[in-house]
Amino acid sequence: MDYKRLFIWVEGDDDERFIERILTPICMKSYDHVHVQKYAQMKTEKKIEFLQSIEDMGADYIFLADINHHPCKSSKKDSIIAKLNLVKPESIYLVILEIESWYLAGIEAAILKRFKIKPFKDSDSLTKEQFEELIPKTESRINFMNEILNSFVFDVARQKNKSFDYFCRNFLETLK
Repeated sequence: MDYKRLFIWVEGDDDERFIERILTPICMKSYDHVHVQKYAQMKTEKKIEFLQSIEDMGADYIFLADINHHPCKSSKKDSIIAKLNLVKPESIYLVILEIESWYLAGIEAAILKRFKIKPFKDSDSLTKEQFEELIPKTESRINFMNEILNSFVFDVARQKNKSFDYFCRNFLETLK
């Protein structure tokens, strides 16, 4: 049996924290090794070299990126591919708008109540700044995020965030 590796490319610390806590355990059911790689601070040539080495070893990878202020998904994907021509378009998954929307999508009702956050229908249009406004003054950002992750409700997150549900349907559910 082959040793299966998955590399998950993420922008920064918040993405890494989310992926390692919520998604890596699921991916480990199909892979022998899952590596989360932060890419925002890497030089372009290093990213390309790393992608080439992943290809050479026959490993799998996915590339997560926030859509941020791009007008549409294809614009963001084109932007990534223009910088990193080795990235396969089908390996790119977009977080709309930013990773904080995925955190908030899975927030448990008890945590909403504890932090006095009004219930919401969806988190699709949530920005980083709006997320930060929800953090109580007495709580650190990282502690707040960890509290959400400690009781993250996966099925609720899928209902409250379209890009998270898309990722689950088109990547997680395809794992064997």
